[in-house]
Amino acid sequence: MTTTRQILVAALAAAGVLMTAGCGGRTDAAATDPPGDQAQGRAGSLLIEADDLPDGWRDSNVDESGFRTTICGVDLEPVEPLAGSHVRFSQGPFGPFLEQHVRVYADAGQPAAVAADLAAAIESCGTYTAQGTRPDSPTQVVRVRPLTVSGLPAGSAAFRQTAQGGDRLTNDMVFVPRGDALVAFVSYAVKGTPDAKVLDAALAALPSGD
Repeated sequence: MTTTRQILVAALAAAGVLMTAGCGGRTDAAATDPPGDQAQGRAGSLLIEADDLPDGWRDSNVDESGFRTTICGVDLEPVEPLAGSHVRFSQGPFGPFLEQHVRVYADAGQPAAVAADLAAAIESCGTYTAQGTRPDSPTQVVRVRPLTVSGLPAGSAAFRQTAQGGDRLTNDMVFVPRGDALVAFVSYAVKGTPDAKVLDAALAALPSGD
């Protein structure tokens, strides 16, 4: 269990997969204390709803474990954002799950830069080494490959990553810049592979405002 949680923390706050899915979970977790009302409102405006997803998906409990990590040498949060929001959906206690994270930045070019760096890195990365949130956490080798997602906006990054060893957990991940905001979707399950269609629906429902 500990190793599984550490892998998913390194996979962008997906540690909540080890918590029992419940009802009506949504947080608007600020990255600064306190964030500006405008920035926090901007982050919340980009969240999708359970009704936007295929039948069977519902609100799930939320574990806001933090956003920042490094994937294939790319820091997902190289500067501190102004505000952030997070929501999670599921089809049951073992998934599949879908998490959405939003971060709003003072520099409107920051989200596009992170997404572009990720897209470029994934093409040649192959594998990277992930570590849990504590200094004594064991490391895990994670295999990465590009992912085809219907309706992926230009300038976005999409990939699948699978931990090598242990439970070999798999996460499908999409990063979409929306002006001053970076939107991340993480699709995963405790058992089996992620839902193949949920990211398509999530992207179709994502507000288009910059």
